[in-house]
Amino acid sequence: MKKQTISALLLLAMLASAVSSCGGSASSGGNNTPSDTTVPAETTDPTRDANGFLLDEIPAGTNFGGKEVNILIREAVANTEFFVDEQTGDIVDDALWKRNQTVEDRLGVKLNFIAQPGEWADRKTFNGLIKQSVMAADGEYDLCAVLSNQLSTLTLEGLLTNLNTLDYLDFDKPWWAAGLLDELAVDNKLYFASGDASLGLINGMMCVFYNKSICEDFNIPDLYEIVNNGEWTIDKVVELTKNVYQDLDSDGAKSDADRFGLATGSYNQLYGFIDSFNLQIVERDADGYPSKLVFNNEKVVSAVEKLVSLFKDNDAFITSTKVDYVTAFSEGRVLFCTGEFKDTSSYRDIDAFDYGVVPFPKWDEAQENYSTTARATYSSFCIPLTTVDPNMSAAVLECFASESYRTVSPAYFENALKVKYSRDDETAQMFDLIKSSVTFSFATSYTSTIGDPQGAFKNQIAALTDSWMSWHDGWVTAAQEKLDTTIATLKELQ
Repeated sequence: MKKQTISALLLLAMLASAVSSCGGSASSGGNNTPSDTTVPAETTDPTRDANGFLLDEIPAGTNFGGKEVNILIREAVANTEFFVDEQTGDIVDDALWKRNQTVEDRLGVKLNFIAQPGEWADRKTFNGLIKQSVMAADGEYDLCAVLSNQLSTLTLEGLLTNLNTLDYLDFDKPWWAAGLLDELAVDNKLYFASGDASLGLINGMMCVFYNKSICEDFNIPDLYEIVNNGEWTIDKVVELTKNVYQDLDSDGAKSDADRFGLATGSYNQLYGFIDSFNLQIVERDADGYPSKLVFNNEKVVSAVEKLVSLFKDNDAFITSTKVDYVTAFSEGRVLFCTGEFKDTSSYRDIDAFDYGVVPFPKWDEAQENYSTTARATYSSFCIPLTTVDPNMSAAVLECFASESYRTVSPAYFENALKVKYSRDDETAQMFDLIKSSVTFSFATSYTSTIGDPQGAFKNQIAALTDSWMSWHDGWVTAAQEKLDTTIATLKELQ
């Protein structure tokens, strides 16, 4: 399966302020660092704004005469990603407010956000709102921001507009997640997209937090240097944690009160190893279609066996099903803890020790790049098939995304993560590295429609079950039929 790393997602968020704060260079050895990630703080380039951010190409004077744009969004992220009623002085809140005002002023529209319960438990009801609107052809929603793992279902039901047929949208621009688009556009038909328009994409980027005090206690070398040299692998994690475990409560067994070398955060983060190890789920045919399941290849089998063995037989490793990882890490009892960028808000008040952040480990040093998974809880954007004016919707979506790239993402990433939460300049560089290595694939984006290989992987690891081939043999026939149906349906869609 061809996987492509986002090369442009949010990269221009590293303005001169980031250059001065980062100091040095996170260069060398398989670190995914883009060759040109910064721009001048001031520029006379007409394609960029005064701060050096790239401008969109929506024609000047584009105006929709004050039309109301109805945008269906998830209630849980309404006031953290989409709108605030007024400026509050909080840098991210004010960026959200400014973005929305700018979109309305530039395009002559009024943004009307319709917030409804739309997380996992409410997915069918939320999806049903879109389906009902399309079936009734009432044009109730001009845009929809949907839980990302639900877009494959809406697509295959034929409810969405092919975004590549519309004006204004330019998916070559850095505010769109290029890797996602390359993987999901089948026959040049694309039905959903994400990028800077969703802060959840940054929030959900998986990483590994580490305790610098424990590193000092065990004479562990500079982890940032290890990462930048391309040496941060699963075997290196095993090597560095071999003496860390301690039975602090003296009960003779691994328990929540002990000290560990590596703990996983949310058990959903276990599927982060699929991308970080570059494990192949599907294989593309000669025509470029992701048509064959290959989740039984030798590398996948070896990876499952290794991870199960580590969490089962190595005292230093433990999953979140056995430990309260936030408490354990915050109390200084975990050397390495998998997590997501959003976890910085849980750790920012730690004062007993300093911590850092690195990407998920590679499989081995022969693997060229680090690959990062974004937890599938961010918003992807779509335009219902019966939207009244799809090109207006496209203009609003492009403007919303590009303004987010120039205002919201820098405010959140540079200030919330790097300055407010991050502990040092090197950590800021690691956030950049992790962000630039986010990887998307057809198999993981369409996992729910092809037998959920992503879910099976994390479940096998969490259950400490290493009989991968037995599971695969009972799964693959039905899953291949589902994949065949998925590809056939995508070929037939408008």
